[in-house]
Amino acid sequence: MILSVFAIAAVAALLVTPAVVRVVTAHGVYGHVRPGADPAAPRVPRLGGIAVCLATTAALGAAVLMPDRAAGASENAFLAGTLLAGWLIFAAGLLDDLYDLSPVTKLLAQCLAALVAYGVGFRIEQVSFGGISVQVGVLSLLLTVLWIVGVVNAFNLIDGLDGLATGIGLVALGSTFVVAWMLGNTEVALVCAALGGALLGFLRYNFRPARIFLGDSGSQFVGFMVAVLSVHGSTKSATAVLAAVPLLILALPLLDTLLSILRRWLRGKPVFGADERHLHHRLLAVGLTHVRAVVLLYVLAAGMAVLGVVLAFGPARMVTVSALAGAGVSVALLLFAIKRLGYHEFVEAGSVVTSGMRRVRQSIRDQIHARDVAQVLARAESMVHLQAILHDNAGALGLLYATVCRESSPEGRRAELPADVAARAWKLDWPVDAGSADPCVLRLWADAPDDLGMLTADRTARILATAVREWMAGPPPAPPRPRPDGHRPPHVVPSPSGASAAA
Repeated sequence: MILSVFAIAAVAALLVTPAVVRVVTAHGVYGHVRPGADPAAPRVPRLGGIAVCLATTAALGAAVLMPDRAAGASENAFLAGTLLAGWLIFAAGLLDDLYDLSPVTKLLAQCLAALVAYGVGFRIEQVSFGGISVQVGVLSLLLTVLWIVGVVNAFNLIDGLDGLATGIGLVALGSTFVVAWMLGNTEVALVCAALGGALLGFLRYNFRPARIFLGDSGSQFVGFMVAVLSVHGSTKSATAVLAAVPLLILALPLLDTLLSILRRWLRGKPVFGADERHLHHRLLAVGLTHVRAVVLLYVLAAGMAVLGVVLAFGPARMVTVSALAGAGVSVALLLFAIKRLGYHEFVEAGSVVTSGMRRVRQSIRDQIHARDVAQVLARAESMVHLQAILHDNAGALGLLYATVCRESSPEGRRAELPADVAARAWKLDWPVDAGSADPCVLRLWADAPDDLGMLTADRTARILATAVREWMAGPPPAPPRPRPDGHRPPHVVPSPSGASAAA
């Protein structure tokens, strides 16, 4: 019966798709032009979802009427509910193809379809990974809606090259069919066969050079069905979903969606806006032909899907090895792709985060050292000793110069600083006594080219100025006692990194 359903759907798509092309082109109904499309290129209809949706429905309708089909009420309810919600999101996508709906309207339609699916029984209530199962409880509705909406938009975004979304859908459905069949979820296997046959027949006209595109109606319909089928087919017990399976089966479109959101956020662009920097666009930009880019993405999607099947049914040791190997290969490929495909957003973001972490750590270390120096300042035996402590620890504190002097004093002029930093150096005079027309100040010079450097220098100045002020307000220091070795008292404080300024 499954083979019959697959064949019916494929034949129906082969017959219906060219009919849709003829009708829509005869009436000039191509669908709205997508952003970035070449206005001089020949118009290609974007209403392929009509053919896919009709072929899938026809095949499932034929399955219901087959005399040898023994289905229970729950299986019929699953088929009816899935088709109802699928037709709802197809209708919203068709309106978008014709009238270019706003992102908010499309999102509301997707959420409504997800709520219908939830209402007819598709619910993510328990998630299983390895031997651990977690009840999601009150988060079931939210998790279900987020999953469906996320996968729908992932397929919508990846539909950018001839045959790409159709082929990725076929890969996902084939993997889901295997998992569902082995777990005994025959109703899911049946729907996978129907939709897979429809996509295979449609691919005949969608592969390059495409005569028709899926459009939003097709990509959203396929995305919705795959979202429901991949989870429902991976249900091992009454409600426990093997979480790794649908995530890996749909890894490529989900990854592309995640990268798109991060890219646009880093660039300061609308998250739901359109651009030409998806994975398939970047593959074309680096020199791959259209067909080679599509086939490469097919292979990557198939590899991740196979890994998902292995994780579902492999022995425990194989599952662990496969998971680690897959994670390592995925990270390596992702890092290579980010650099090779020209995703400058992530290269710069990584550079900023890395350097920022280093500089924040250095800022903390400088302020810790300032506290250590402040303790030594409190024990200074004379003003000369105090000046020596400041001078000899300035470098370890990230400062160019440090001294205590009168505000009008020419001491510590810019000309005395190193020539390579003098032009951009920042001076800070912090009063350490009061009641004088020419107060005594803690004078610091810092190379602070940005906000973090200025903040660190300001914080260091506060710590040192407090220590100097308290020292000056205290009792006069006792005369220094002669030392038998003739050396002056120590005033160089080891920095937190283990280095210290020269005495």
